[in-house]
Amino acid sequence: LELIPNDLPALRGVGNVYYDFEEYGKAKEYYEKYLTLNPEDPNVRTDLGTMYLYAKDTDRAIKEYQTVVTQKPDFFQAYFNLGVAYHEKGDIEKARETLVKAKSLTTDKVVHERVDQVLAQFSGGPATTPASTPPPSTPTAPTAQAPPVSPVSIDPSLSPFQQAIEKLFRTHDIMGPRISTIQWPTTTEARILIQNFPMAAMPPDMRERFLEKFRTLIGEAKTSNGISGPATVKFIDADTQQLMETLRS
Repeated sequence: LELIPNDLPALRGVGNVYYDFEEYGKAKEYYEKYLTLNPEDPNVRTDLGTMYLYAKDTDRAIKEYQTVVTQKPDFFQAYFNLGVAYHEKGDIEKARETLVKAKSLTTDKVVHERVDQVLAQFSGGPATTPASTPPPSTPTAPTAQAPPVSPVSIDPSLSPFQQAIEKLFRTHDIMGPRISTIQWPTTTEARILIQNFPMAAMPPDMRERFLEKFRTLIGEAKTSNGISGPATVKFIDADTQQLMETLRS
């Protein structure tokens, strides 16, 4: 972004990273800048609405979600989040109607079950609050109480440790959708090839927090799978093949 301030994947990616660290105000800034350049992106506008929902600006969240469903009437995630926002506002009838509409937009049984759970909460359970999943609307996406994503496919021939590492990164809300492949030169060294991931654009403190979080999780995977020696994960730019970062645990 220092070199190309209006780079859309970088703006969206940095916004998603801020979201991942629960810095919603900063995430909102990047989403808004992205939308000034690409105003009809339903995924990012839905994510922006969710940032307003986290900030308790329910009216603005509703406005953003309504903009999306007007432009894209079959966009499940915006309808789902709009239903949650109506509930936060106290308009239970609109919340129900909107969630029923969302349910009609998909045939996924897991999603139907999730919507039914939320509708049941509206009938007397605890209030639904924003939560993360992805990036929604992939990649990305932060969304309010989004349904579970489909499980990723992990090669069963890999060792338990390798499977744990693959699952850790492939199911990550932000990084997972950008992974093109994971290579294993050795049983404890992974090369993760990633597309359009703005690691170099992260502020230094955020980058270190982001990486430290993974170091900890890699260490936990080693412990739970009986790995006593060092483990290495290398992040590679899938397009340029350049090494972006190396994690050792």
